[in-house]
Amino acid sequence: MPLICIVYFLQYIDKTSISYASVTGIIQDTNLHGNQFNWVASIFFFGQLAFEFPTIRLIQLFPLAKYVAVNVTIWGAILASLAACKSYSSLLACRFLLGAAEAAIVPAWVVFTSQWYHETNNPFASIIFLFLGLLTALIGISFWFIMPDSPEFAGFLTAEEKTLHIERIRGKEQGIGNRTFKWDQFREALTDPMTWLYAFWIFAANIPNSIATSFGNILVKGMGYTSKESLLLVTPLGAYEIVALVGGTWIAMKTEQRLYACIAVHIPAIIGAILMATTNKVPALVGYYLSGGIPIGWTTILGLRASNVAGSTKKVTVSVIGTIAYTIGNIISPQTFQARDVPRYLPAKISIVILYFLITCDLVLMRLLFVRRNRLRVDEKNARGAAWKVEENHEFLDLTDLENRESRYAL
Repeated sequence: MPLICIVYFLQYIDKTSISYASVTGIIQDTNLHGNQFNWVASIFFFGQLAFEFPTIRLIQLFPLAKYVAVNVTIWGAILASLAACKSYSSLLACRFLLGAAEAAIVPAWVVFTSQWYHETNNPFASIIFLFLGLLTALIGISFWFIMPDSPEFAGFLTAEEKTLHIERIRGKEQGIGNRTFKWDQFREALTDPMTWLYAFWIFAANIPNSIATSFGNILVKGMGYTSKESLLLVTPLGAYEIVALVGGTWIAMKTEQRLYACIAVHIPAIIGAILMATTNKVPALVGYYLSGGIPIGWTTILGLRASNVAGSTKKVTVSVIGTIAYTIGNIISPQTFQARDVPRYLPAKISIVILYFLITCDLVLMRLLFVRRNRLRVDEKNARGAAWKVEENHEFLDLTDLENRESRYAL
């Protein structure tokens, strides 16, 4: 888990490195003008989108940890190469390839967690890319040697511990994976309403994502602060994210109500979006920080997909659809910050208010559907009484969550 967390952290900070570089000289050093920086930010997600469909199959064909290790190492090398970019076209090329290399991460993480758990010339801009890129490549190489492809190949577990682990995850009703691509599971993923509720949240929540990634420093600078001040003033956003994530997770664990906890943390983010759109200076900055509660929805969606989506092919398909939604949302995101709207970017801020409200409603719909499905399964089992028979070892038959009537959805 620490290794997975480190790579996920690097993926996030590597994407935001372009924001740090935006106020430390990269725009001037590469002669960007108009909305060209927007496209430098967006094209990363074109690369990610282009590689999502091949990733579905490659994740199943190759040893999972080794496949991820290669991708992470390549992405680190590409990120380091951004330090040598001197033109708009070279930035576009590197950012596209960077997105392609990172495409496997989120789908792979869903598989990993479901296997193991219940549930430019400017020196400063160049240093950012070099440091993060080389660090990422180093972690990628480490991933090859440390991370097992599945519990079956975990060298740190004895044979007895592997058996105990299999028994421990039996209650999850999802087995430990299957490398066969099943078209019936693929079709079920496409027709299950939950797939699209997940995807809508991911798509809509990532349209405002540029306030924390590529446009974070520019947005804070537009509130009336200097470039150096913006580098410092974006930091509390991350601090609030930690508080919201840890606090929201603690509430979810205590109440066993993930979605209610997530909805509760979304409400301050909606208030923050309104403050950003309607105020200036300090109140707007406070609103910017409050928007940091939205990422708990992302972790909630990842957790729900790991817990509630069963069937190896269905799980990967739902994950990839979500990642496609993520990339499309992030492609759109920088384009909402048009040069003509400098410095307040009011149209983008208004769209953020609307989107935060819609994704909160989406969470409510998810919970209603889960509750209904659980209730129908209990009623079905009660109605059949003694006639209800459970197939032995059905947990390891690679059934989907809709096929396995013994499974219950986490809320």
